Amino acid sequence: MEPLLEVTPAGWWVETGLFYVALGAYLTAGFGYGWNLLGRREWGVVASATLRGAMLLHAGFLIARWANLGRVPLVGHYEFGNFLIWVLALAYLRAERRRLPGYRAVGATVSLFLAAYIAYITLFPMVSSLHRPLPPVLRYPLWLNIHVTTSALGYAGFSLAMAVALLWLVRERLASAAPAGGAPSTTPIRAALDFIPDSATLEHYMHEAATFGFLWHTAMIISGGIWADAAWGRYWGWDPKETWSLVTWVVFAIYLHARLTRGWRGRNTVYLVILGWAVMLFTWLGVAYLLPGIHAFG
Repeated sequence: MEPLLEVTPAGWWVETGLFYVALGAYLTAGFGYGWNLLGRREWGVVASATLRGAMLLHAGFLIARWANLGRVPLVGHYEFGNFLIWVLALAYLRAERRRLPGYRAVGATVSLFLAAYIAYITLFPMVSSLHRPLPPVLRYPLWLNIHVTTSALGYAGFSLAMAVALLWLVRERLASAAPAGGAPSTTPIRAALDFIPDSATLEHYMHEAATFGFLWHTAMIISGGIWADAAWGRYWGWDPKETWSLVTWVVFAIYLHARLTRGWRGRNTVYLVILGWAVMLFTWLGVAYLLPGIHAFG
């Protein structure tokens, strides 16, 4: 194993400080979106502003780590996880800006995924934030940056689609639990139902996010094949990571095909998106720990 890179104390403190302040801001924004969903509408504006601030702080962390490493921080679970969190927040805020105010309901479920990903990169014992040099096989800066960036964009799209799918299920549950004929906004259930977009609108949001993820995931597979040919002399080798990336692609391709050509709507499409996200999560994390291969870079 190559020795760790030397990082100045000031560089380390700046990087670490920005990391924890940003994560605190992400979690604070999540609480704001939760209160907003339950009827405290003034919290929606606060949550959006806090999430933007968290993104700026997190961007500062990524830049500080870039400076400490001398390369773009995209390698390993810790760095990729941080970049994925940032891209997911960016994708959500971009969609929120175009669809205010009702889209802020999605912010409550997106925040759950941000919190889960944050928990993983900060608590999981096998995840390391140490400053390591790149393995020789990764020393193709152009293809490394393209491949990992497209991967994060794809995962962010799938995660956003999953967040909308979860909200769809929550809405269905709340609708069945709400007392018939109740006055609007008199209970948290009613307040949430009044605010969450209708099921058809949520399905549109879910489809748009899944399409975004699918296109970038396709670009990730293509760029990975080009890079693999340069690094290993073959475009495809059925490595576990490659195989499960293809499985993820197939599941979302089935979802998009069923919706476009078969007119699938409702619970079936929601379950397909949930399945696709679960396969994506296994591709990202499960393969690394259960089926290690040539993509095992920490």
